[in-house]
Amino acid sequence: MPTTWSEWFVQLLVFTIVAYPIVGGLAFIVSSFYYHVFSEARDLPRYLEHGEPFVTIFVPAHNEEASIESTIRYLETMLNYPSDRYEIIVIDDASTDRTGAILDGLQQEYPSLRVITIVKNRGKAHGFNVALAYARGDFILSNDADTKPNPDALWQYMSYFEREGGQNVGAVTGNMLAANRTTLTAQAQQNELNSIIGLIKRSQMSYGALFAFSGANTMYRRQAVLDVGGWHAEQPTEDIAIAWDMQTAGWRALFAPHIRFFLDVPEQLRALVRQRRRWSSGGIYVLATKGPKLVRHPIRNFRMMPVIADYSVSIVWSFLYWISMALFVLSQLYFAGTQNWERFFHNWYMVGIFVAIQMGVGLVQLTAASYYNDGGKTLKYIVFAPWYMLVYWMVNTFTVVAELIPTLRKVWSRRDGGAWVSPERSDSLREARQRHGGAA
Repeated sequence: MPTTWSEWFVQLLVFTIVAYPIVGGLAFIVSSFYYHVFSEARDLPRYLEHGEPFVTIFVPAHNEEASIESTIRYLETMLNYPSDRYEIIVIDDASTDRTGAILDGLQQEYPSLRVITIVKNRGKAHGFNVALAYARGDFILSNDADTKPNPDALWQYMSYFEREGGQNVGAVTGNMLAANRTTLTAQAQQNELNSIIGLIKRSQMSYGALFAFSGANTMYRRQAVLDVGGWHAEQPTEDIAIAWDMQTAGWRALFAPHIRFFLDVPEQLRALVRQRRRWSSGGIYVLATKGPKLVRHPIRNFRMMPVIADYSVSIVWSFLYWISMALFVLSQLYFAGTQNWERFFHNWYMVGIFVAIQMGVGLVQLTAASYYNDGGKTLKYIVFAPWYMLVYWMVNTFTVVAELIPTLRKVWSRRDGGAWVSPERSDSLREARQRHGGAA
């Protein structure tokens, strides 16, 4: 038993570091299983009974010459929805590459394609707010320039708004999957999209609130967007912010696991870290700006309380993880230097037990999510699971620690956090572009 304050602190630190990811992982497994058994089959998309509502597809673009052409061609020709019941608006947000020229050529081929050109880079949310004034549809699909939904996605999305209680649905977000799997980093993200993101959204649906929509592919009710004042241009991630705004305003948010969309994922670790730093900044920004108002009325906002609690604890845990990592390295150097090999190997033994348990929980997550998504077909990617479990969550905790202070400074100074940064697209997209000769 600990006898001093320092020993108690170390004991609490170790317990928190060990318990949180294991208990949290088990909680996600149980709650996602509850949703899968009692709600997922009932929430299957259904054929529309009252006609096809008009849909406007927003395609935000900033330096997207590698992907914009194939995405627009896909949306124009491959969707199983009447062509006169949807429109495509591309928001070209101050692109400096050939995106504008490619769009000019596409407009010659598809006269109904509309392009809004924004001169100054203000970010995705600002572009959406501008485009909202020109949209004809009562429903808005956010579709990133590197993203392709499954062909039935439009009518599947609309079925959630048509069914009983659908008048209260503000947004429906789909199930993201990786389109490119050409590197170890990209392959490992297939495990993440299956076992972490998909599982967590199922878990969140079991208590009725989503932490975030997927910015890559989400269908919004236009009235709900207007009700919350549109997308927030100051936020680093508009999809997290509007998810909190809609649910706080009383609109329902749904996850539709059977609606699939495929997106270009980072293929190199550097690009992955860059992406996750933006995600972490967005989560921290939303928590800092919206969380305090929500917790003042916990009963009124009871559905959001688990979301706030989980993300707050994850931030604290990320710091504790790196503190404990530093202490572990220092203690091991000390024990090696003093030739205290018993304590040296004992510490490695304890770390091994923790990693083994965490990997066991992670494999259960991956297996369950794979069967939820596609009957286990994606279990072939299980060979990449150790890479994800041992590296990815270290990347995610690092980005939280790295972004906390800079993001809080943005909040304090009210600096705009939503400007675009040119995307680093995958080699597969660049190669496809080269095969077509780089012409529009």
